[in-house]
Amino acid sequence: MNLQFLKYFVALAELGNFTQAAEKVYVVQSTFSTGIKKLEQQLNCKLFYRDNRQVRLTDEGKQLLPKARQMLGTWNEMESIFSEEYCKPLKLGVVSEIDFNAIVPLLKSFHELYPNIETQIIENSESELHQMLKSESIDGYFQKYIPFDHSDFKYHLIRKDKLVLAVPNNHPFASKSKLPIQAIDKQSLIERTNCSLYEEVEVCLKEKNIQPNVVFRAKGDDAAKALVASGIGISLVPDIEIKYPNVKYIPIADVQFDRKIFLIWKKGSVSKTMENLLKI
Repeated sequence: MNLQFLKYFVALAELGNFTQAAEKVYVVQSTFSTGIKKLEQQLNCKLFYRDNRQVRLTDEGKQLLPKARQMLGTWNEMESIFSEEYCKPLKLGVVSEIDFNAIVPLLKSFHELYPNIETQIIENSESELHQMLKSESIDGYFQKYIPFDHSDFKYHLIRKDKLVLAVPNNHPFASKSKLPIQAIDKQSLIERTNCSLYEEVEVCLKEKNIQPNVVFRAKGDDAAKALVASGIGISLVPDIEIKYPNVKYIPIADVQFDRKIFLIWKKGSVSKTMENLLKI
C-alpha cells in the first residue's frame, strides 16, 4: 500500500475538500485525485461519497481512517529516527536586498528543531533565484513581494514589519513616543531606495505635500541605520529586533507602512526538509 496515498486519504478525510487537501500535502489536485482513486482500487472499495458541496467518508472509509493515522504515525516516527542524519541540505535563496536579520528567527527555530540538517543560504537577485527555483536547484527563496509569474509557485507570508522613524538619540524627536508622518517635512532624510515600500512612501509624502530634505540615498537597512546613528539624518526603517546603538525608533501615529517578506516555493515539488520549515 502506498503511504503517500494514505496521506492523501487522511488529508481529505480531515478537510472534506479536494482543493484544500491537495494544498495541505503540497501536490496539484489532479495528482491528488488520482492517488485517492488508486487507493480505492487497491482496497477494492469506495472510501468517500462525493457531491458538489462536500466529501464524506463511507463506512469503509471510517474503518480505514484510524488505521491509516496509526500507520502514518508509525512511519513518521521511524522516519524521524532514521532519516534526519541523512536528509539532503535545505537550500534557501535570499534576495540580495532583504535585511537578513528579518529571517534569522525562522532559520534559528528550524535549526533548533532539526540540528542535524544542514541549511545552505544562497544570496542572489530575484530573477536568478526564480530561475533556480524553476530548475529545482533550491528549495525556496525569501522575497519582499509575490512574483508576477506565480502560477507554478506557492508563497507564504513569514514576516510583516511596520516602518518606524529612526532618529539619532540626540535629535529633538528622540523624546517623542510617536510622531505624525508630517514631522519629517523639511527634515534631513536618509532614503532607503531598495525598500519594497519606496514608491508607496513617496506617493504618501507627495499626497500630503511633505517635502523632506533628502541628504542620502542608501540601498539597505543597515546602511540607513548606520547613517542615522552617525547623526546625519533620520530615516523610515522596518521595526525589527536588531537595533542600532544611538538610534531611537519612533512609531508613526497616522499612517502605516508594512514591509512584508514571503517564502516562495514550487508547487508539487517540496522536499521533506522544506515541509518541516513550512510547519514552523
